[in-house]
Amino acid sequence: MVSTGAPAQGGDGPWLVVPPSLRAVRLALGLSSQAVAERVGVTTACLLRWERRQRTPSPEAMAALASVLRLSVQQTAAFFVEGPEHPGVDDTLPGRGLRTLRRNLGVPTRRIADALGVTVRTVYHWEKGGTRLPVRLLAPLAECLGTKPDDLVEALRESTGGAPAPLRPNGELARLRQRAGYSQVQVAALLDVSRTTLRGWERGEVVPPWQAIRLMASFYRVPLAALAALAKAGTPSFLDPGTWLPGELPELLRVLRQWNGLTQAQVGEHCGTSSATVRGWERARQRPQPSQQRRLECLYHLPPDSLTHAYAASPPISGHANRDAC
Repeated sequence: MVSTGAPAQGGDGPWLVVPPSLRAVRLALGLSSQAVAERVGVTTACLLRWERRQRTPSPEAMAALASVLRLSVQQTAAFFVEGPEHPGVDDTLPGRGLRTLRRNLGVPTRRIADALGVTVRTVYHWEKGGTRLPVRLLAPLAECLGTKPDDLVEALRESTGGAPAPLRPNGELARLRQRAGYSQVQVAALLDVSRTTLRGWERGEVVPPWQAIRLMASFYRVPLAALAALAKAGTPSFLDPGTWLPGELPELLRVLRQWNGLTQAQVGEHCGTSSATVRGWERARQRPQPSQQRRLECLYHLPPDSLTHAYAASPPISGHANRDAC
């Protein structure tokens, strides 16, 4: 039998060793709360209440609990004599303020349940205060909400006294990722970077490279310019016509379109052609006609003839373009 704790008078002799914490005894035996609850025939939540002295088991349950924890019935009963109180180490947090927090951040219940590997009903129980949130789920919950674990703990604890404290999210990049339904692990794998690197971008600690900004804009389905602004990347130098070199037209047309948040179909409609033709321009299969080039320069607010410098060979038009095509 486990023999830890303070001695007390009991039925087995003049002194009885009382365990200071049933949780400590359980952990010393290498047992999880779920395993003990199943062997005793109760729910995990019921067992956790016993460990906090919030409830006292029936005589039958007391005997079963003592058997699983390798204690005598007298030792187990003596633990509950002191009355309800929390043990020295509490492994749960209040979850009553979770509903307001997730709604403010636009995170649905199903996403939280899937991220934590629990049922939607469990999340509802946390939000209603029926059960408390396990500390072991704090880190994945914070990631799901796009914030830091310490900030989440502070917000949840303050919520017990009134309205939940506002969360400090990692940043707008994290919000976009969550809205698109991606986890940090998934996006890091798609970008071929570490999760730590992605977290630094989302917290604004480091400005991501342009290649990563382009890919994230595509993943999150937002204009390239909008994502670059959120990443505090400024305006890229490759949008300056003075830096363009011969042969760069296909890549420039693609970048300009993405930067302005347009689809190939939208560009084609503006230029009086099809999306397949625009795709041909961006893949160097075709060249824009003179009238189409003028429309492109108008669409992207470029100086007249600025695209001419990016052609691989002799440009298809010469002289100053007529702006009437706009």
